[in-house]
Amino acid sequence: MYKKIILFLLIAMLPIHVIADSLKDKEELDEIEVESELGEETLRFDSNQFTQTEKENKPLPEGTLDGFEKVTENEELALYVNRASLAIKIQNKSTGYIWNSGLDQPENYRLNNTWTEMVQSAITIDYLDRKGNMKTESILTSESASEITMEENGFTADIEFKNSSIDVQLKVSLEEDDVLIEVPDAGIKDGKYNKIVSMKVYPFLGAVNEEDISGYLFIPDGSGALMRFEKSPFRSDTPFVGNIYGTDEGFTRNIESQDDYTYPTQEISVPVYGAVHGVKQNGFITAIEEGQSYGSILAYPSGASTDFFWVTSQYQYRFSYYQPTSKSMGGFNVYQEEKNSFDIKQRVMILEDEEADYVGMAKRYQERLVETGGLEKEEDAVDVRLEFLGGETKKGLLWDTVLPMTRVDEIPGYVEELQKNEVDNMHVVYRGYTKGGLTGTLPQKFPLEGKLGSDADYEETMKQLKDKDIPFYLYTDFTKAYEGASGFSGSKDVAKKKNAQPMTQREYGKMSYYLSPEKTLEIAKKDQKDFKEHGVTNLAVDTTGYTLFSDFNKGMTSTRTDMIQTYQETFELYQEEMGGLSFYKPNDYAWAYMDRYLDMPMYSSSYMFVTDTVPFLQIVLKGYKPYYASFSNFSHNPTEEVLRMIEFGAYPSFYLTTESSQELLKTPSRGLYTSEFDVWKEQVINQYKAVKESLGEVENMTITDRIVHQKGVVEVVYENGVSIIVNYTEAPFSVQGVEVEATSFEVVEGGR
Repeated sequence: MYKKIILFLLIAMLPIHVIADSLKDKEELDEIEVESELGEETLRFDSNQFTQTEKENKPLPEGTLDGFEKVTENEELALYVNRASLAIKIQNKSTGYIWNSGLDQPENYRLNNTWTEMVQSAITIDYLDRKGNMKTESILTSESASEITMEENGFTADIEFKNSSIDVQLKVSLEEDDVLIEVPDAGIKDGKYNKIVSMKVYPFLGAVNEEDISGYLFIPDGSGALMRFEKSPFRSDTPFVGNIYGTDEGFTRNIESQDDYTYPTQEISVPVYGAVHGVKQNGFITAIEEGQSYGSILAYPSGASTDFFWVTSQYQYRFSYYQPTSKSMGGFNVYQEEKNSFDIKQRVMILEDEEADYVGMAKRYQERLVETGGLEKEEDAVDVRLEFLGGETKKGLLWDTVLPMTRVDEIPGYVEELQKNEVDNMHVVYRGYTKGGLTGTLPQKFPLEGKLGSDADYEETMKQLKDKDIPFYLYTDFTKAYEGASGFSGSKDVAKKKNAQPMTQREYGKMSYYLSPEKTLEIAKKDQKDFKEHGVTNLAVDTTGYTLFSDFNKGMTSTRTDMIQTYQETFELYQEEMGGLSFYKPNDYAWAYMDRYLDMPMYSSSYMFVTDTVPFLQIVLKGYKPYYASFSNFSHNPTEEVLRMIEFGAYPSFYLTTESSQELLKTPSRGLYTSEFDVWKEQVINQYKAVKESLGEVENMTITDRIVHQKGVVEVVYENGVSIIVNYTEAPFSVQGVEVEATSFEVVEGGR
């Protein structure tokens, strides 16, 4: 057993944000103010930035199969269907628990007719009628006809929605302890006058009324988030809505300036969601395996529209977009004329006993990714990411100049300094090496910026680092292009929205564009040869790993699904012809090609209806891919952030320069407010040592369990039997003879 206490220069408490107008009345506000006076720290660990302790489970209700007929069964599951609504029940044969896609007695709940029809029906669609009005229809809305064909492992239903005359085919089948739900694109047909817009499939599977049972919904927001089945003084009237892989910019409107005071949802990088009914008793995780590029995840807390907690996915067959009709940008919103073509395939993976929690969900999803080749093992050893800014663009009176911040030949010296202080494992990312500096040069990558060193200096630096076994990455991006940069045509190579506008965004005070997927692949092939000529073997890829959009360039349109295939072709080319690829916040379709995950989300978005932040992404990836937290020199509380790294299995990162960051005040990188290597050297050493002394004991190991002993004290268990106990609080904590000092951690060999 090793006891290590982390000491840093800066110790600060996270601020507590209490939104008074979200409380039901002033009395609740007074109670919270009193509690805050009694212990702000206790309130902080009560917040949804942390994971809460588990309470004793309430008794689960007895399920019934009345009104349902058995379709099929295997050793693990039995599947039942109601012919009228196509609602299903899934019985776990080992536990006897019955999962219901609807309600046994809907009349006992506060639901109007429209909600009851949706809750009880297998499918609900939104559609446009002949006048362009949006309408909703469920299978039970007008008792639509469904023709069911029973099969060996499930059933196929051909549904004719009575009001809209829209046809949909639904397939449900069993595959060991998974339930497959499919809606083939070929089985969807618009009505004569009506056109499908969106669809929900079994939206109430796993829904819970108020706090009838113990458990929670899981949503893939940030690192992961839970919505517990419990009452809260913070009432939310809105649901969680997250677009899988982010918003499709092909259908958004370019707006020069917009006042938006809403904190945006972190983009969903994994198409999964789930529910737990009784922690460590029953659960499921749904993985969307087809159709995810057109999907979004919806999660409703009790009190938002109904008294139920429920989570589902919604699929968009037609998007609305703004169609300008004049040069002054007057116009109107319309829907796509053509339908998006995609199959839907959802895999509902049933969990039981010890697997029935968010850890079990992550482990099951990890297993599925390994089975399908979406996740392959890389060396997962403790190291630190050192990201250096080379040159940045500085606006001049007549022309822009380059401000050199870190010469390339200075990097080996910094590495040597750290190695002398027992930082023996690191990798380096170098930004702003292109002639012209970091900002404003993309898609151009070469020639190299002379103010940062000659070609010989670059070659010598790479040789020295290679001799020290220090991977050296060049920062790059194959999707973004800056206005005024060379290497692309603004008329032919820029991606176009549905309304023919170019895809633009303003950042760092500059206009940038998204390149069409075809141009991205063309540039990537050219760049690959240039990188090889310069001896570059490793790349850190921004934007391309997490941005998807539909491109409507004439003659070379591309859907988001097409774009994934194009990007994967690009990644495969580099993986085969070069060396390592690191990605910043990548979507799951890039994971098979990456050797490092950069800027791992360490929190959820902390919405009012979320009760817990959990390390779902980290549990999925731990032991398979090394991942790195955001830059520590941007942190407001280094002590707590390092403890979170240790708890979440993440490695530290620093964004550094030789010159003072004050030089950047009038450049696009003015947000880099503290970066000098000499200032941050001790923090690099201290954070590396802390992480090495903890996570160094579980290198290449997966996470098998996670226990919250009390608020602010968490134990993480690894497959080699080692436990790491993290104590965020200001008081010591003991568990089964193990003493953990305040704001510290303990590594326990062989578990507790």
